[in-house]
Amino acid sequence: MSKKPKKDELISLSEAAEIYGFTADYFQKLAKRERLKARKIGKQWVTTPADVEAFIKSRVVRGVYRDDIN
Repeated sequence: MSKKPKKDELISLSEAAEIYGFTADYFQKLAKRERLKARKIGKQWVTTPADVEAFIKSRVVRGVYRDDIN
């Protein structure tokens, strides 16, 4: 993906993983545990960049984060 999607645009967990440096499997596990706000459309999980960024910020608050991701 060449450009970053808008904050409220739906993106697949695979796209989110590519943009934010995580794996799609990790994001799927988070979605199933309701740690990442996402929903399933058909067979595909989707989320928004704003929801991924909110999850990343929550990791900083909890002290479980990667400092190489902005």
